Amino acid sequence: MRKYQQLAKEVIKGLGGTDNINSAVHCATRLRFDLKHPETANLDALKTIDGVVGVNPTPTQLQVIIGSHVGEVFEEVIRQGVVNGDTNVNKQSESTSDSAMKETSVFNKVVDTITGCMTPMIPVLTAAGMIKVILSLSTTFNWMSNESSTYRVLDFIGDGAFYFMPILLAVFAANKFKVNTSIAIIVVGVFLHPNFSQWVASGDPISFLGMPIQGVIYAASVIPALLTIWAMSYIERGVDKITPQSLKILLNPTLTLLITAPLALIVIGPLGNYAGQGLAWVINLMQGQLGFIMVALLAAAMPFIVMTGMHHALTPIFVASFTATGTESLILVAQICANLAQGGATLAVAFKSKQKNVKSIAAAAGISAIMGITEPALYGITMKYKKPLVAACISAGISGCFAGLMHVTLYVPQNSLMAVLGFSGEKGTSNVIAGLVMMLMSVVLSFVLTFIFQKEEKLEAASTEKSADSLAVNL
Repeated sequence: MRKYQQLAKEVIKGLGGTDNINSAVHCATRLRFDLKHPETANLDALKTIDGVVGVNPTPTQLQVIIGSHVGEVFEEVIRQGVVNGDTNVNKQSESTSDSAMKETSVFNKVVDTITGCMTPMIPVLTAAGMIKVILSLSTTFNWMSNESSTYRVLDFIGDGAFYFMPILLAVFAANKFKVNTSIAIIVVGVFLHPNFSQWVASGDPISFLGMPIQGVIYAASVIPALLTIWAMSYIERGVDKITPQSLKILLNPTLTLLITAPLALIVIGPLGNYAGQGLAWVINLMQGQLGFIMVALLAAAMPFIVMTGMHHALTPIFVASFTATGTESLILVAQICANLAQGGATLAVAFKSKQKNVKSIAAAAGISAIMGITEPALYGITMKYKKPLVAACISAGISGCFAGLMHVTLYVPQNSLMAVLGFSGEKGTSNVIAGLVMMLMSVVLSFVLTFIFQKEEKLEAASTEKSADSLAVNL
């Protein structure tokens, strides 16, 4: 039997069987299910499955938190007959999903859309960030010159994820808005075409049918691509309604491209660019004289933001900041404080508990949190025992306040222990030292507070209670 086969079977059973599942996708730690009848899912049974860290119902999905091995569990889920939402979306699933989306609020729709588009990009952003870390180390310790060919090759490899971000977003947004993927890629690819980029760089006026086109460089942008594919979803449906059946194969893609691409260049792209600049301006405003308050509040609230899955909706904001300034001092800094604080609190539980199963789970979850994946720690340890969660929030808030006062700045996108290599930049050694102190405060303070306030008997009682619950469900 394959390693995660039984876990996948139990999860599907808890969701009401394959007949109750329209489709499934996954992110870094969660299985995300689109259910026909969400009310039939047995949440209590799901929570007691060995291998399930937690369950998070949302207006559009039921999320089952697994951990860093979610990819392997997802493969088993798909093998057992569940539709892969990333590649196969049948008509029944589409109509059910559309119905569910109509019943939820506009805010939830926006968050769900942004999350669906940005979540698949996390691996490549992580990889690109690590390459930037390597380059930063290479110049700091004089491993290679920034003029060498090796450095320059690594530099454009690392930049590739950001430069072609609009293309990546076109793929994921096409799936989300249910439009033709190839047309979506070409429409957004117009933003990055070398001829258009050279035209913009030259400073010469650009127009189409007498209508002016703003000279904007769209590499590494987020909002223009998302808005363009959103608009394309309406254009594609409108074109399909007016074209004769016999000519659809010819006229539909042609008219969609001819309408969407110029509209994107003339209207949507510039509007999205202004929106991105507005986000960067708001971030700079929040990072002003009272910026330390914003960092502290965001760091303290981050565990609750993660619970809702809204942390992925913050990705376009810090990407906009990196695009505009090359630095980030709010969202990622707050995430570092929160992640390390979760890790410190969870490791304290591992250190204090005498139960082998609690020790092993907490130790693995603590290391995972320090490396940037907090769901196992959050759902498996800190939420369950409560005082570690309070300790983590307090510690993250204090270290975030310190970071804001010291204007700690990141030069590469990282939100884990590896961010220690991302503080080196124009601000010099003082920023590196402040970043290290911030990270140390996050881990140590949460560890100490948890160790002091979390009673050992509470840990053992909770462990016994979970075992009893699991036995009752199995019986």
